[in-house]
Amino acid sequence: MTYPRGEQVWTSYYNSSHELLFIVTSKPTRDFYFLYEVVDGAFKKLGKAKSPLELEEKFKVHDRMRA
Repeated sequence: MTYPRGEQVWTSYYNSSHELLFIVTSKPTRDFYFLYEVVDGAFKKLGKAKSPLELEEKFKVHDRMRA
């Protein structure tokens, strides 16, 4: 799996089976954070925000981890 180029991974989200579901990244300037979902073995960008918590809430990451 290829991680987004030019971005640093800050947080990874795994389900109870230890499968990677989401990552939060940012550019080195950290002006914005990006949320990616793992879809068919690749990262799909869901959105960007000024805060990782904003992304977690907007895309209901914790609820989706339990599903």
